[in-house]
Amino acid sequence: MTVTRLLTFACLASLASAAYAQKGKEPTTRLDVTSKPEGAIVRVDHQDKGVTPLALTDLQPGPHLVQVSRAGYRDAFDTVILQPGIGRTAAFTLEPLTGILLVTSTPSGSEVSLKGLSLGITPLLVTTLESGAHRLTLSSPGFQTKEVDVRLEGRVPVKCDVTLMADSGTLDVSSDPSGAEVFINGIARGETPCRIDRIPGGSVALELRSPGFQPHARDISLAAGETQTVNVPLKPLPGTLRVVTIPEAARVYIDDEFKGESPFDLPDTKPGTYRVRVEKPGHEPAARDVTVGKGAAVTEEFRLTRNTGRVELTTAPSGATVLIDGRKVGITLTRGTDTTAVSDPYAVEELLEGDHEIEIFRKGFATQKRAITVKRGETLTLQFKLQRQFIPNYEVTTTRSYHKGVLEFMNEEGIRIETSPGISQTIPMKDVKKHGPLREGE
Repeated sequence: MTVTRLLTFACLASLASAAYAQKGKEPTTRLDVTSKPEGAIVRVDHQDKGVTPLALTDLQPGPHLVQVSRAGYRDAFDTVILQPGIGRTAAFTLEPLTGILLVTSTPSGSEVSLKGLSLGITPLLVTTLESGAHRLTLSSPGFQTKEVDVRLEGRVPVKCDVTLMADSGTLDVSSDPSGAEVFINGIARGETPCRIDRIPGGSVALELRSPGFQPHARDISLAAGETQTVNVPLKPLPGTLRVVTIPEAARVYIDDEFKGESPFDLPDTKPGTYRVRVEKPGHEPAARDVTVGKGAAVTEEFRLTRNTGRVELTTAPSGATVLIDGRKVGITLTRGTDTTAVSDPYAVEELLEGDHEIEIFRKGFATQKRAITVKRGETLTLQFKLQRQFIPNYEVTTTRSYHKGVLEFMNEEGIRIETSPGISQTIPMKDVKKHGPLREGE
């Protein structure tokens, strides 16, 4: 808007007001002023009237110059001709003022971005940013990314000079033993001993790998321009030792310490030589030295040799208790109910070879003892015929007599007892006055 136009509008407004005053009439006008954004200062004919949104009812009819101003935005102008009794609206959309920003950097050629959007490469002249505060991000390969804050005020030129710091450091890496492969952030960089430079600063993932040794991994905080020395003692990989025996379930000892029964697994075994011994009843013990290498899986098998024989015996009658070397091993039985019959064969397994004493007894019969010799891998067959003993265990009293002997059976009709060896007598139940087992000592 030129100065000549402004003066013209001012003159027109003055003439219109004077004309209405000569006629003696009061102006009746209304002007609503709005802006986006709101809060802009409103000037009418160069006089401050307030801030938007604003309703004016004191203006004279005729043309008026309306000006809207807000910090950070371009001023806006409009000419409004008011008529009595007719309302007018002046709506303004303000354009933001853009600043002038020059960005330089060391090194040059750094990328400048704002909120993730690239603005260009330094040195860079930026003329598209609105007034106000902005946070710029500068980045360059081999240097640390840096953020800077700038403030633009209208069209006042601003210069921003940024120095980036190198983002790389150096590691001197060695290991015991040497020759381990070195990985930096997952990338192979050589074998120990070695010097590795141009490592991005910050948290660095260092890993060493060597056959037969446990991988070594650690995180190192490396500052830009820093050199660190790292020496790593590598740990040998543990092996595994598996002990199997034929037959199974043998007791396993490693360096004279009981570990369990076969098959037995010893995980995480340190490399070295161990004395392994296995034992199983009825078999010769076996032992040998076993060497487990770094990371090796070793399976050691023992074939055990039996050193036992067996005894198979029968007793007449059955129901006899069998003891070997004073230890009870079982009772002979028959498949039927006749306990006076010869027993079924009774086998005693896993008897160590050599001399033993076998003892057979049953109540009411004389105990028998016999010395036997067991041979490895052979079966010794024995028969025992027990001699019956007459030991009274029952008494019967009748109205006329008293009987004492060995009870044979008893039913509703009577009681049969053996009164002397080989002589039995049946006593009718109707004659029995009292009966029962003999007490101890009678």
